[in-house]
Amino acid sequence: MRLRIAILSNAYKPTISGVVTSMSRFRQGLIAKGHDVHVFAPEVEGYEDQEPYVFRFPSFLDLTQSYEVSLCLPLKRPMRQTIAGIKPHLIHSQHPVLVGELAATYAHDLKVPLVFTFHTRYDEYLARNVPVLSEWAGQIAREVVQDYLNRCTHVIAPTASIERMIYEDYEIEAPVTVLPTPIDLGQYAHPDPEPIRRKYRLYGKQVLLYLGRISQEKSIDMLLQAFTRLVVQRPQTVLMIVGRGPHSDTLQELARSLGIEGQVIFAGAVPYDQVPHYMAAADLFVFASTAETQGLVVLEALAAGTPVVAVHASGIDDVLAGSEGGVLVQDDEATFADTILSILSRPDRIAQMRRAARETAQRYTISAATERLLAVYDRAMASGPRYAERSLFGIPRSNHSAGRR
Repeated sequence: MRLRIAILSNAYKPTISGVVTSMSRFRQGLIAKGHDVHVFAPEVEGYEDQEPYVFRFPSFLDLTQSYEVSLCLPLKRPMRQTIAGIKPHLIHSQHPVLVGELAATYAHDLKVPLVFTFHTRYDEYLARNVPVLSEWAGQIAREVVQDYLNRCTHVIAPTASIERMIYEDYEIEAPVTVLPTPIDLGQYAHPDPEPIRRKYRLYGKQVLLYLGRISQEKSIDMLLQAFTRLVVQRPQTVLMIVGRGPHSDTLQELARSLGIEGQVIFAGAVPYDQVPHYMAAADLFVFASTAETQGLVVLEALAAGTPVVAVHASGIDDVLAGSEGGVLVQDDEATFADTILSILSRPDRIAQMRRAARETAQRYTISAATERLLAVYDRAMASGPRYAERSLFGIPRSNHSAGRR
Protein backbone atom coordinates (compact mmCIF):
# COMPACT_ATOMS: atom_id res chain seq x y z
CA MET A 1 0.00 0.00 0.00
CA ARG A 2 1.35 3.39 -0.99
CA LEU A 3 0.98 5.70 1.98
CA ARG A 4 0.35 9.43 2.00
CA ILE A 5 2.10 10.83 5.07
CA ALA A 6 1.99 14.40 6.38
CA ILE A 7 4.89 15.35 8.64
CA LEU A 8 4.45 18.56 10.64
CA SER A 9 7.28 20.30 12.48
CA ASN A 10 8.33 23.64 13.97
CA ALA A 11 11.52 23.48 11.88
CA TYR A 12 12.85 22.02 8.66
CA LYS A 13 15.72 22.77 6.30
CA PRO A 14 17.91 24.82 6.22
CA THR A 15 17.90 24.49 10.03
CA ILE A 16 20.41 21.93 11.26
CA SER A 17 19.15 20.04 14.29
CA GLY A 18 18.43 16.53 15.49
CA VAL A 19 14.73 16.94 14.73
CA VAL A 20 15.35 18.11 11.16
CA THR A 21 17.91 15.36 10.59
CA SER A 22 15.45 12.75 11.84
CA MET A 23 12.69 14.04 9.54
CA SER A 24 15.00 14.26 6.54
CA ARG A 25 16.41 10.75 6.90
CA PHE A 26 13.10 9.06 7.52
CA ARG A 27 11.58 11.01 4.61
CA GLN A 28 14.44 9.80 2.42
CA GLY A 29 13.78 6.21 3.48
CA LEU A 30 10.00 6.43 3.00
CA ILE A 31 10.29 7.94 -0.47
CA ALA A 32 12.82 5.25 -1.45
CA LYS A 33 10.20 2.66 -0.50
CA GLY A 34 7.59 4.29 -2.72
CA HIS A 35 5.55 6.37 -0.26
CA ASP A 36 4.42 9.99 -0.57
CA VAL A 37 5.78 12.26 2.17
CA HIS A 38 4.59 15.86 2.57
CA VAL A 39 6.38 18.18 5.01
CA PHE A 40 4.69 21.16 6.65
CA ALA A 41 6.91 23.64 8.53
CA PRO A 42 7.34 27.40 9.07
CA GLU A 43 9.07 29.40 6.36
CA VAL A 44 12.66 30.57 6.83
CA GLU A 45 13.44 34.00 5.44
CA GLY A 46 15.56 33.90 2.30
CA TYR A 47 15.40 30.11 1.90
CA GLU A 48 13.76 28.37 -1.06
CA ASP A 49 13.05 24.65 -0.93
CA GLN A 50 14.81 22.51 -3.49
CA GLU A 51 12.73 19.39 -2.85
CA PRO A 52 9.08 18.83 -3.75
CA TYR A 53 6.10 18.56 -1.41
CA VAL A 54 7.38 20.94 1.25
CA PHE A 55 4.72 23.40 2.38
CA ARG A 56 5.53 26.47 4.47
CA PHE A 57 3.45 28.27 7.08
CA PRO A 58 4.00 32.04 7.22
CA SER A 59 6.28 32.79 10.18
CA PHE A 60 6.29 35.95 12.27
CA LEU A 61 9.59 35.42 14.09
CA ASP A 62 12.70 33.67 12.77
CA LEU A 63 14.60 32.10 15.69
CA THR A 64 16.63 29.62 13.66
CA GLN A 65 19.90 31.33 14.64
CA SER A 66 19.32 30.77 18.36
CA TYR A 67 16.56 28.22 18.94
CA GLU A 68 16.35 26.23 15.69
CA VAL A 69 12.73 27.20 14.97
CA SER A 70 10.72 29.82 13.15
CA LEU A 71 7.58 30.76 15.03
CA CYS A 72 4.24 30.81 13.28
CA LEU A 73 0.79 31.44 14.67
CA PRO A 74 -0.97 28.06 15.00
CA LEU A 75 -3.86 29.05 12.71
CA LYS A 76 -5.24 26.07 10.86
CA ARG A 77 -7.06 27.89 8.03
CA PRO A 78 -4.03 28.86 5.80
CA MET A 79 -3.03 25.24 5.19
CA ARG A 80 -6.30 23.44 5.79
CA GLN A 81 -7.23 23.02 2.11
CA THR A 82 -3.76 21.81 1.19
CA ILE A 83 -3.53 19.16 3.86
CA ALA A 84 -7.11 18.03 3.27
CA GLY A 85 -6.38 17.72 -0.45
CA ILE A 86 -3.46 15.40 0.24
CA LYS A 87 -5.82 13.03 2.07
CA PRO A 88 -3.09 11.71 4.37
CA HIS A 89 -3.40 8.25 5.84
CA LEU A 90 -1.83 9.64 9.02
CA ILE A 91 -0.15 12.71 10.44
CA HIS A 92 3.29 12.51 12.05
CA SER A 93 4.05 15.34 14.47
CA GLN A 94 7.53 16.32 15.66
CA HIS A 95 6.52 18.78 18.43
CA PRO A 96 3.70 19.16 20.97
CA VAL A 97 3.16 22.91 20.46
CA LEU A 98 2.68 25.49 17.66
CA VAL A 99 2.82 23.48 14.41
CA GLY A 100 2.44 20.38 16.59
CA GLU A 101 -0.87 21.79 17.79
CA LEU A 102 -1.94 22.14 14.17
CA ALA A 103 -0.96 18.51 13.58
CA ALA A 104 -3.33 17.42 16.35
CA THR A 105 -6.09 19.67 15.01
CA TYR A 106 -5.77 18.37 11.46
CA ALA A 107 -5.61 14.74 12.62
CA HIS A 108 -8.81 15.26 14.59
CA ASP A 109 -10.62 17.06 11.76
CA LEU A 110 -9.54 14.55 9.10
CA LYS A 111 -10.14 11.58 11.42
CA VAL A 112 -6.68 10.09 10.87
CA PRO A 113 -4.15 8.78 13.42
CA LEU A 114 -1.65 11.14 15.05
CA VAL A 115 1.87 9.75 15.50
CA PHE A 116 4.25 11.78 17.66
CA THR A 117 8.04 11.51 18.04
CA PHE A 118 9.22 12.51 21.53
CA HIS A 119 12.39 14.35 20.45
CA THR A 120 13.09 16.50 23.51
CA ARG A 121 13.02 16.40 27.30
CA TYR A 122 10.77 19.45 27.27
CA ASP A 123 10.66 19.95 31.04
CA GLU A 124 14.46 19.84 31.33
CA TYR A 125 14.91 22.05 28.27
CA LEU A 126 12.70 24.79 29.68
CA ALA A 127 14.12 24.48 33.19
CA ARG A 128 17.66 24.98 31.86
CA ASN A 129 16.78 27.80 29.47
CA VAL A 130 14.42 29.67 31.79
CA PRO A 131 16.27 29.20 35.11
CA VAL A 132 14.41 31.99 36.89
CA LEU A 133 11.15 30.13 36.39
CA SER A 134 12.62 26.63 36.20
CA GLU A 135 10.15 24.81 38.45
CA TRP A 136 7.13 26.59 36.99
CA ALA A 137 8.34 26.20 33.41
CA GLY A 138 9.07 22.51 33.88
CA GLN A 139 5.62 21.90 35.34
CA ILE A 140 3.89 23.73 32.49
CA ALA A 141 5.92 21.73 29.97
CA ARG A 142 4.87 18.45 31.59
CA GLU A 143 1.20 19.48 31.51
CA VAL A 144 1.37 20.50 27.86
CA VAL A 145 3.10 17.26 26.87
CA GLN A 146 0.65 15.20 28.93
CA ASP A 147 -2.25 16.84 27.12
CA TYR A 148 -0.61 16.15 23.77
CA LEU A 149 0.09 12.51 24.54
CA ASN A 150 -3.60 12.06 25.28
CA ARG A 151 -4.34 12.80 21.63
CA CYS A 152 -1.74 10.51 20.06
CA THR A 153 -2.48 7.14 18.52
CA HIS A 154 1.19 6.11 18.74
CA VAL A 155 4.33 7.63 20.28
CA ILE A 156 7.91 7.10 19.10
CA ALA A 157 10.80 7.27 21.58
CA PRO A 158 14.31 7.60 20.11
CA THR A 159 15.80 5.36 22.85
CA ALA A 160 14.75 2.84 25.49
CA SER A 161 15.63 5.25 28.29
CA ILE A 162 13.23 7.86 26.87
CA GLU A 163 10.54 5.18 26.61
CA ARG A 164 11.03 4.47 30.34
CA MET A 165 10.89 8.19 31.11
CA ILE A 166 7.60 8.56 29.23
CA TYR A 167 5.98 5.74 31.19
CA GLU A 168 7.38 7.01 34.48
CA ASP A 169 6.55 10.71 34.05
CA TYR A 170 3.29 10.62 32.10
CA GLU A 171 -0.02 8.81 32.10
CA ILE A 172 -0.15 7.38 28.61
CA GLU A 173 -2.53 4.96 26.97
CA ALA A 174 -1.06 5.03 23.49
CA PRO A 175 1.65 2.47 22.69
CA VAL A 176 5.27 3.66 22.65
CA THR A 177 7.82 2.25 20.20
CA VAL A 178 11.58 2.73 20.47
CA LEU A 179 12.92 3.88 17.11
CA PRO A 180 16.28 5.67 16.92
CA THR A 181 17.00 8.14 14.14
CA PRO A 182 19.13 6.38 11.51
CA ILE A 183 22.39 7.44 9.90
CA ASP A 184 23.00 8.00 6.20
CA LEU A 185 26.11 5.83 6.18
CA GLY A 186 26.82 6.79 2.58
CA GLN A 187 27.80 10.28 3.77
CA TYR A 188 30.41 8.71 6.05
CA ALA A 189 31.89 6.20 3.65
CA HIS A 190 34.88 8.39 2.73
CA PRO A 191 35.18 11.40 5.06
CA ASP A 192 38.19 13.60 4.28
CA PRO A 193 39.75 15.22 7.36
CA GLU A 194 42.67 16.84 5.51
CA PRO A 195 40.95 20.10 4.43
CA ILE A 196 39.78 20.66 8.01
CA ARG A 197 43.19 19.97 9.54
CA ARG A 198 44.80 22.22 6.96
CA LYS A 199 42.30 25.05 7.43
CA TYR A 200 42.75 25.18 11.21
CA ARG A 201 46.45 24.20 11.25
CA LEU A 202 45.82 21.05 13.25
CA TYR A 203 48.86 19.08 12.11
CA GLY A 204 50.77 17.77 15.10
CA LYS A 205 47.77 18.42 17.34
CA GLN A 206 45.39 16.08 19.09
CA VAL A 207 41.88 17.34 18.46
CA LEU A 208 38.87 17.14 20.75
CA LEU A 209 35.63 18.03 19.00
CA TYR A 210 32.20 19.18 20.12
CA LEU A 211 29.69 19.65 17.31
CA GLY A 212 26.12 20.72 17.90
CA ARG A 213 23.94 23.44 19.30
CA ILE A 214 25.76 26.01 21.44
CA SER A 215 23.32 26.35 24.31
CA GLN A 216 23.28 26.05 28.06
CA GLU A 217 21.68 22.60 28.23
CA LYS A 218 24.59 21.10 26.26
CA SER A 219 26.98 21.70 29.22
CA ILE A 220 29.80 22.95 26.99
CA ASP A 221 31.09 24.98 29.93
CA MET A 222 31.94 21.68 31.60
CA LEU A 223 33.95 20.68 28.51
CA LEU A 224 35.95 23.91 28.81
CA GLN A 225 36.61 23.31 32.50
CA ALA A 226 37.76 19.74 31.82
CA PHE A 227 39.91 20.91 28.92
CA THR A 228 41.61 23.44 31.22
CA ARG A 229 42.74 20.54 33.40
CA LEU A 230 44.02 18.24 30.67
CA VAL A 231 45.76 20.81 28.48
CA VAL A 232 48.31 21.37 31.23
CA GLN A 233 49.53 17.79 30.73
CA ARG A 234 48.97 17.66 26.96
CA PRO A 235 49.61 21.17 25.57
CA GLN A 236 49.47 19.87 22.00
CA THR A 237 45.72 19.29 22.43
CA VAL A 238 43.06 21.64 21.02
CA LEU A 239 39.31 21.78 21.56
CA MET A 240 37.21 22.60 18.52
CA ILE A 241 33.62 23.76 19.07
CA VAL A 242 31.45 23.63 15.95
CA GLY A 243 27.93 25.04 15.86
CA ARG A 244 25.91 28.08 16.74
CA GLY A 245 23.50 29.09 19.45
CA PRO A 246 22.67 31.62 22.16
CA HIS A 247 25.53 30.58 24.46
CA SER A 248 28.42 31.25 22.04
CA ASP A 249 29.53 34.63 23.42
CA THR A 250 29.34 33.38 27.01
CA LEU A 251 31.54 30.38 26.23
CA GLN A 252 34.12 32.47 24.39
CA GLU A 253 34.33 34.75 27.40
CA LEU A 254 34.71 31.70 29.67
CA ALA A 255 37.57 30.39 27.51
CA ARG A 256 39.31 33.77 27.84
CA SER A 257 38.84 33.85 31.60
CA LEU A 258 40.28 30.33 31.88
CA GLY A 259 43.32 31.33 29.81
CA ILE A 260 42.72 28.69 27.14
CA GLU A 261 41.38 30.86 24.29
CA GLY A 262 44.50 30.11 22.23
CA GLN A 263 43.75 26.40 22.25
CA VAL A 264 39.97 26.53 21.77
CA ILE A 265 38.65 26.95 18.24
CA PHE A 266 35.13 28.34 17.88
CA ALA A 267 34.45 27.34 14.28
CA GLY A 268 30.82 28.49 14.13
CA ALA A 269 28.17 26.75 12.06
CA VAL A 270 29.28 24.60 9.12
CA PRO A 271 27.29 23.20 6.15
CA TYR A 272 25.70 19.88 6.95
CA ASP A 273 27.58 18.07 4.19
CA GLN A 274 30.82 19.09 5.91
CA VAL A 275 29.94 17.42 9.22
CA PRO A 276 31.49 14.02 8.34
CA HIS A 277 34.80 15.71 7.50
CA TYR A 278 34.88 17.65 10.78
CA MET A 279 34.08 14.47 12.69
CA ALA A 280 36.86 12.57 10.95
CA ALA A 281 39.36 15.36 11.68
CA ALA A 282 39.03 14.78 15.44
CA ASP A 283 40.85 12.30 17.65
CA LEU A 284 37.95 12.24 20.11
CA PHE A 285 34.40 13.54 20.13
CA VAL A 286 33.48 14.96 23.55
CA PHE A 287 29.93 15.38 24.82
CA ALA A 288 28.68 16.46 28.24
CA SER A 289 24.96 17.05 27.69
CA THR A 290 22.57 15.23 30.01
CA ALA A 291 19.39 16.43 28.28
CA GLU A 292 19.36 14.24 25.16
CA THR A 293 16.65 11.90 23.91
CA GLN A 294 19.12 10.13 21.59
CA GLY A 295 22.20 12.25 21.04
CA LEU A 296 22.23 11.83 17.27
CA VAL A 297 25.49 13.76 16.97
CA VAL A 298 27.21 11.03 19.01
CA LEU A 299 26.04 8.47 16.48
CA GLU A 300 27.35 10.65 13.66
CA ALA A 301 30.76 10.75 15.34
CA LEU A 302 30.77 6.95 15.54
CA ALA A 303 29.84 6.73 11.85
CA ALA A 304 32.93 8.82 11.03
CA GLY A 305 35.05 6.42 13.07
CA THR A 306 35.69 8.98 15.81
CA PRO A 307 35.72 7.61 19.38
CA VAL A 308 33.44 9.30 21.91
CA VAL A 309 33.84 10.36 25.52
CA ALA A 310 30.46 11.34 26.96
CA VAL A 311 28.71 11.88 30.26
CA HIS A 312 26.34 9.17 31.47
CA ALA A 313 22.83 10.30 30.51
CA SER A 314 19.59 9.01 29.05
CA GLY A 315 19.79 8.65 25.29
CA ILE A 316 23.59 8.69 25.18
CA ASP A 317 23.80 5.56 27.34
CA ASP A 318 21.53 3.75 24.87
CA VAL A 319 23.69 4.65 21.84
CA LEU A 320 26.96 3.64 23.49
CA ALA A 321 25.67 0.60 25.38
CA GLY A 322 27.80 -2.41 24.51
CA SER A 323 30.03 -0.39 22.16
CA GLU A 324 33.78 -0.12 22.60
CA GLY A 325 33.70 2.93 20.36
CA GLY A 326 32.87 5.20 23.28
CA VAL A 327 33.42 5.68 26.99
CA LEU A 328 30.78 6.91 29.44
CA VAL A 329 31.88 8.80 32.54
CA GLN A 330 30.27 10.54 35.48
CA ASP A 331 29.30 14.20 35.24
CA ASP A 332 32.52 15.44 36.79
CA GLU A 333 35.13 17.56 35.03
CA ALA A 334 38.13 15.91 36.75
CA THR A 335 36.96 12.41 35.80
CA PHE A 336 36.14 13.59 32.29
CA ALA A 337 39.61 15.10 31.86
CA ASP A 338 41.39 12.04 33.28
CA THR A 339 39.49 9.72 30.94
CA ILE A 340 40.44 11.78 27.89
CA LEU A 341 44.09 11.89 28.99
CA SER A 342 44.15 8.12 29.41
CA ILE A 343 42.78 7.54 25.89
CA LEU A 344 44.96 10.14 24.17
CA SER A 345 48.07 8.55 25.65
CA ARG A 346 47.33 5.23 23.93
CA PRO A 347 47.28 5.37 20.11
CA ASP A 348 46.57 1.63 20.00
CA ARG A 349 43.39 2.12 22.00
CA ILE A 350 42.24 4.97 19.78
CA ALA A 351 42.71 2.75 16.71
CA GLN A 352 40.69 -0.02 18.37
CA MET A 353 37.94 2.42 19.35
CA ARG A 354 37.76 3.77 15.79
CA ARG A 355 37.03 0.29 14.44
CA ALA A 356 34.41 -0.34 17.11
CA ALA A 357 32.79 3.05 16.45
CA ARG A 358 32.20 2.22 12.79
CA GLU A 359 30.79 -1.20 13.73
CA THR A 360 28.31 0.42 16.13
CA ALA A 361 27.10 2.84 13.46
CA GLN A 362 26.25 -0.06 11.14
CA ARG A 363 23.23 -0.85 13.34
CA TYR A 364 21.50 2.37 12.28
CA THR A 365 20.86 2.14 8.54
CA ILE A 366 18.06 4.23 6.99
CA SER A 367 16.46 1.25 5.23
CA ALA A 368 16.13 -0.88 8.37
CA ALA A 369 14.87 2.04 10.48
CA THR A 370 12.29 2.96 7.83
CA GLU A 371 10.88 -0.58 7.85
CA ARG A 372 10.37 -0.23 11.61
CA LEU A 373 8.71 3.17 11.11
CA LEU A 374 6.32 1.66 8.57
CA ALA A 375 5.40 -0.99 11.14
CA VAL A 376 4.52 1.83 13.55
CA TYR A 377 2.38 3.49 10.87
CA ASP A 378 0.59 0.20 10.15
CA ARG A 379 -0.19 -0.24 13.83
CA ALA A 380 -1.41 3.35 14.15
CA MET A 381 -3.72 3.02 11.14
CA ALA A 382 -5.08 -0.27 12.50
CA SER A 383 -5.87 1.46 15.83
CA GLY A 384 -7.40 4.52 14.19
CA PRO A 385 -7.65 8.10 15.47
CA ARG A 386 -8.39 9.04 19.05
CA TYR A 387 -11.41 11.15 19.98
CA ALA A 388 -12.64 12.82 23.13
CA GLU A 389 -13.93 15.48 25.46
CA ARG A 390 -11.81 18.58 25.72
CA SER A 391 -8.17 19.54 26.02
CA LEU A 392 -5.98 22.36 27.23
CA PHE A 393 -6.10 23.99 23.78
CA GLY A 394 -9.73 23.27 22.99
CA ILE A 395 -9.02 20.12 20.99
CA PRO A 396 -11.09 17.09 22.11
CA ARG A 397 -9.25 14.82 24.49
CA SER A 398 -9.24 11.11 23.84
CA ASN A 399 -11.75 8.63 25.14
CA HIS A 400 -10.47 5.93 22.82
CA SER A 401 -7.37 3.94 23.75
CA ALA A 402 -5.07 2.05 21.42
CA GLY A 403 -3.69 0.04 24.31
CA ARG A 404 -0.52 0.63 26.26
CA ARG A 405 1.80 -1.71 24.38
